[in-house]
Amino acid sequence: MEMTNAQRLILSNQYYLMSQLDPENSCKYKRLQTIVERGYELNMKELSKHFGCLHKEDCNEVIDILEMYHAMQESYKNLSAEQQTDVDERRLHFLGFDLSTEAELVHYVRFLIDSEGMYTHFDKEDHYFNSQMPMLDKYRRMLKTWKDCPRQYHLSTSEFCQILCS
Repeated sequence: MEMTNAQRLILSNQYYLMSQLDPENSCKYKRLQTIVERGYELNMKELSKHFGCLHKEDCNEVIDILEMYHAMQESYKNLSAEQQTDVDERRLHFLGFDLSTEAELVHYVRFLIDSEGMYTHFDKEDHYFNSQMPMLDKYRRMLKTWKDCPRQYHLSTSEFCQILCS
């Protein structure tokens, strides 16, 4: 992360203030202040790890995945009781993404639900949309199959099977 001297001074002052306001984490903020003031480039990289970037295309893809799950849940409600037995309802719950490898996606989902008020009916479950295993490739396959369905919000049991087995 490259910063001008003025930016470093501002950030250093911010860390100083944080060390005063949050005594429990004072050592952490003083350490970061030292890194910024002295310009330790190797350690400055750890400052930027908290600043992610999720491009517009990635945001739209996450929204599409959430919308697919919403459509599957709504379609399930429209099935007869007999047809519902052919679909495993547990598989219709959105699990999220892997926090260790897909962290920006997890945070975006949480932002959409908590801050934007979208898909609030999705169950946060115990892991708060941390699937604890990479899911993006699986969701992409499912999304492709779902988009090929002629009536995406009125899925048949065979379409459910195709999507969930993608």
